[in-house]
Amino acid sequence: MKRTNSKEVTLSVRTFERLRTLIQKRTGLDFPDEKRYLLESRVKPRLRAQGVSSFEAYADRLETDNTGEIANLVNAVTINETAFFRHPSQFEALEESIFPELVRRHQQHRTGPLRLWSAACSAGDEAYSLAILIREALEPRHPRLEYEIVGTDIDTEALDEARVGHYRKRSVRNVSSAYLRDYFDQSGDTFVVKPSIRDMVEFRPLNLTDARDMRKMRNFDLIMCANVLIYFNKESKREVLQGLYRSLRPGGYLFVGGSEALGELEVPLEAARYDGALAYQRPTNGSLPSRA
Repeated sequence: MKRTNSKEVTLSVRTFERLRTLIQKRTGLDFPDEKRYLLESRVKPRLRAQGVSSFEAYADRLETDNTGEIANLVNAVTINETAFFRHPSQFEALEESIFPELVRRHQQHRTGPLRLWSAACSAGDEAYSLAILIREALEPRHPRLEYEIVGTDIDTEALDEARVGHYRKRSVRNVSSAYLRDYFDQSGDTFVVKPSIRDMVEFRPLNLTDARDMRKMRNFDLIMCANVLIYFNKESKREVLQGLYRSLRPGGYLFVGGSEALGELEVPLEAARYDGALAYQRPTNGSLPSRA
């Protein structure tokens, strides 16, 4: 097989359009023109792995692929930047206001377990942060509380990392020394989530733009989906938000990133403001047309 000198190949405008169309159809992720260099750098290692000599040949292979290479491409282009308790003000709002409200509602209406979803969870930092917060803030006060925590991502390699639960110092930079002591084992520069916390979370592959996948995600009290919508175009954002809306119980909450305004996307979520944090709540009488 001819060796590929990936340093010499470049991504033409025409092939960039082919690749970003493939990625958009598969994942909903949008690579605008100014991100061509980013797509080139992320896809180039796949040329070497597939033994092809150009981006054009790689695009040809993807269009007729039946080997699962498209999944490897998705893993290569998804952006996995996260950390434990990445947005402290959101977790403060959860502990001080939202969790108490959700617990009261569950006790009043007996709606089953408290269901929390970390959407686009990457390597699991956020999902495990939710588990730690439940262990600290809810279990002592409500020892009989039942809960489910689900983390999903389209990147299967990131999910494998999440299940292992090994993190570098940068990922735990917002974790208090007490939490590090109680919920992690340290080995050199690696921090390992203790089994008691890992066992609280279930990780699953999921594409937020796939209607069939999203129909499996229902009756959640809280969805964390921060810094995800910025990677979608307007049409895909609306589609993803409608799916997340349907996934919430009436009265449930959605957190997105601080720069991800939802006003123009025509989804009937109500803003709920807390000190330094903005959440969106599904009204108890709100609805969207159901999907087949």
